[in-house]
Amino acid sequence: MLKRGRRWPRRLLISANVFVLVVLLAGASAYGYVQWRLNQVKRISVPGLAAAKAGPMTILMVGSDTRNLGSGGSAAFGNSQQVTGQRSDTIVLAHIVPATSSIALLSIPRDLLVDIPGMGTTRINAAFDSGPALLVKTIEQDIGIPVNHFAVVNFASFTKLSDAIGGVYQYFPTPARDLFSNLNVPKAGCVLLKGTQALGFVRSREYQYFLNGTWNYQLVPESDLARIQRQQAFIKLAIKKAEHSALSNPLTLNSVLSGITSSITVDSTFSNSLMINLALAMRHTNAAGIPNWTYPNVNSASVPGALDPVPSADQQMVHQFLNYGLPSGATATTTGAPASAGPRKATKAREVVEVLNGSGLNGQAAQAATALKAAGMQIGSTGNAANFNYVSSVVEYGPGSAASARSLAARVGGGATLQEVRSLASGTLVLVTGQDYTGISKVPAGTAGAPPPPSTTSAPPSTAAHVVTATSSSTSSSGGLTVPPTGVDSSSYYHGQYVPPGLQPGQVPQTCPS
Repeated sequence: MLKRGRRWPRRLLISANVFVLVVLLAGASAYGYVQWRLNQVKRISVPGLAAAKAGPMTILMVGSDTRNLGSGGSAAFGNSQQVTGQRSDTIVLAHIVPATSSIALLSIPRDLLVDIPGMGTTRINAAFDSGPALLVKTIEQDIGIPVNHFAVVNFASFTKLSDAIGGVYQYFPTPARDLFSNLNVPKAGCVLLKGTQALGFVRSREYQYFLNGTWNYQLVPESDLARIQRQQAFIKLAIKKAEHSALSNPLTLNSVLSGITSSITVDSTFSNSLMINLALAMRHTNAAGIPNWTYPNVNSASVPGALDPVPSADQQMVHQFLNYGLPSGATATTTGAPASAGPRKATKAREVVEVLNGSGLNGQAAQAATALKAAGMQIGSTGNAANFNYVSSVVEYGPGSAASARSLAARVGGGATLQEVRSLASGTLVLVTGQDYTGISKVPAGTAGAPPPPSTTSAPPSTAAHVVTATSSSTSSSGGLTVPPTGVDSSSYYHGQYVPPGLQPGQVPQTCPS
């Protein structure tokens, strides 16, 4: 009798799993269950959204910093008297192509200076204080991307979502903290981020890590841009976790659906049937392969702490973003952005070269860009690569630009590897300088003193996601916190996985549970 008594809870759990699974797979019953869940999603009117037709669409996803969280809100976030109004703490555009099960993400820095109708030139996150319609209008007017649907979560909603999937594991090379977002990682290794810890991670702008006996501020990339990297990493890990856990455990699936539907607010045209069709179309999407872009920017020359757009590069990125994953022969269109900032049609005779620092040597990208410009090439933007682990330089190119890429690589001192990136726009080249970079040669390929011929590799579309940012590096002290030189201070990517700052040369990240 004792053995039977111990076994009945397990049998009940198995029966519950089987019951939920049967309901989910029971045709009309499953449809009714999903409809019931989706009816719990809060919907609001958002004027100005572009008409959504069958096919590709762009969804504006916003993380709101409102402290007006209702009776269920946590006092840990403050209150509406301490922090008034609401701003878009996070702005992410998701471009979805159901026909090819493709998703691309474009993050817009909250500190980006744009012309907001009725407000003048100010940070883009201020537009959300007047409601989502003004933010939608600003994005369509200044960035040139038509927005079809809208979704928003607040602090309390995000904690529910992270709890619903059971959290995600993130590797930290050192202890970490943020005294403002309440992130607290007492020791290095794999840490389960859920609830307020997950929120503290994605909101962190004052990130600190403990290294060599002292707490260090992360200043490279800039705080807002580094936070975008954390947000993009968390989104990917969350999708991967939901795929693995929810689809293999009916009870977890029910929890995920409950957490999502009770935590988000969407526009009133985002119907249940559309959500179901999108879910069915995207069920084969590889979460690890979703490309992430960050809207090109540089430190503002007029507003301290803000970011200016880069007209020579931003519309190229918009073009890549909107055309990613489209069926062969299809072409996306943008909204009525200013003519001077519209998508540029680079000719084969004058490719645009973006230069990224892949070695961590201070000023290397700017020096290379200057040399390339002196050699008669058109420069689009400069910034840092996703990490500083490039031993050799790389020249990336899109369809139809192989010959120009070879010509560019032949000028790179120390040699360069060619890498085809299918999602790069034709006429765009990307030079990532490596540790063996020695400068730009004026000697044409095939003549005495020319660099060795480059090798060629092929990369999947996901490798085209560059974060084009302007960063600073120095060694100083601020408030008792050490500011180390460029390198260990930078967030990095190891085999496609995000690694927070503090990873030292030769240190291999721990493999975390999925």
